[in-house]
Amino acid sequence: MIQTMSETNTPSSHAIATLAISNSTEPKAAQLLSERFKLPIDLHHSAEMTLGWHLVKKDTIPKLALLHKESGPVFIDFISGKKAHRRHFGGGKGQPLIRAMGKIKEGVPTILDATAGMGGDSFVIASQGFKVVMVERSIAVAALLEDALKRALDNLQNLSPEASDPELLSIIMNMSLVQADSAEYLLSQKPIVDVIYMDPMYPEKKKSAATKKEMKALQNLVGPDRDSENLLQAALQTAAYRVVVKRPKNAPIIQLKNPLLKPSAEIFSPNTRYDIYSIKALKAAGLL
Repeated sequence: MIQTMSETNTPSSHAIATLAISNSTEPKAAQLLSERFKLPIDLHHSAEMTLGWHLVKKDTIPKLALLHKESGPVFIDFISGKKAHRRHFGGGKGQPLIRAMGKIKEGVPTILDATAGMGGDSFVIASQGFKVVMVERSIAVAALLEDALKRALDNLQNLSPEASDPELLSIIMNMSLVQADSAEYLLSQKPIVDVIYMDPMYPEKKKSAATKKEMKALQNLVGPDRDSENLLQAALQTAAYRVVVKRPKNAPIIQLKNPLLKPSAEIFSPNTRYDIYSIKALKAAGLL
């Protein structure tokens, strides 16, 4: 379920904050993480951002977190919190995100989330029965995702029969992770996938405090989005069924070199638009 992330990758060239490993609470684990991802140990407490372990009250297992002086710890939890709320109250198969994934005759489409980020949309998609491969360029964010998946699996597999949650376990088993630059991964590995989903980082004004904390940490770490066009072009060359691009409701479409390459359809929610590029329709028009 969890694919081993490449130990030869280096932090994204788009990063705008220095990153190191904190060894203040888990020195052995910090050393392993440092060796695996070729990141320095923050011996002098001088790094702008660090990856370290954060213990939440009433929780016996520390969570790997992204630590920043201005935002506090940012971690991923697939069992409780916002993701659990979206699982129960997100609207099921009728929500716009799920409808945007479409249907194929053979069954449920396979999904590749090319901009995995904190894994929120991937979790929602997986909760509706889709197999989702999360691809994340940032080493730090991918490490948070991997830690969250592992913690969720360990927790769910060790529950007593009375407390078990087979549905949540199935969701976690539907999710896998690749740490790579998505455009390069799509073009070099040519994965067989029905739908490629992408949610390029876009500045939005109205956010909850928690989301602002996550977004600020991500923006400080990976910097602004500069290659949506390249990623969309690579996705259109790879997906078998469709490419779905999430945008703020009134944002422009991603402009490609060929101005005729435009969405085949759109699905709206109150603040969001899903641009759908049908591979079959674009090929029929001679655009792919």
